Amino acid sequence: MIKDKNYALKLCCISATVIAIITTVVLVTLAFTVFKRHDPELVLYPTGLAKLQLDDFITQDTITSVMVMSIRNRNHGSFKFENTTSHITYDGELVGWVPIMADTIPEEASMNITAHATLRAKKLRENPKAINDIVSGSLNLTATATMHGKMSIMGIKKKGSVYTECHMTMYISEVPIRGDSKCWTKLEI
Repeated sequence: MIKDKNYALKLCCISATVIAIITTVVLVTLAFTVFKRHDPELVLYPTGLAKLQLDDFITQDTITSVMVMSIRNRNHGSFKFENTTSHITYDGELVGWVPIMADTIPEEASMNITAHATLRAKKLRENPKAINDIVSGSLNLTATATMHGKMSIMGIKKKGSVYTECHMTMYISEVPIRGDSKCWTKLEI
């Protein structure tokens, strides 16, 4: 009888140890694969540029253009961010802004955010380097934004921020005006 109890106790301990090891291996594997943090991907489409003309940069004090930001969340959790403003700089000087309204980006999904960019054309004209760029037909701008919010994975919420920097080239001598961008993003939780 005592021999059977010792055998049952050993079997129970061995089973518990095996289950604990398997659970640990599964959780570690999930942490390094499925739940690994991925930086989002962002593409900026300055869709409203086609409605602008070169004269707008010379005669207007401010120029407003529609921009579409395509954000791809590659994480297994949604990201709910607060209202924020993207700042547009030229040669290190603030020349515009883009208000971005609060929203939620679903897990492993892409979404488009439409926003209105305001450029201070008068401020650009005050910079001799910008005047040369406008006359030559292309203007290089940088847009930066920090989106604060909460990441939600399996009901667990953690504060986080997405830092974004986009380098844009506006080809203002072309008809219609078009733009290209290259963006860098980083998610910190």
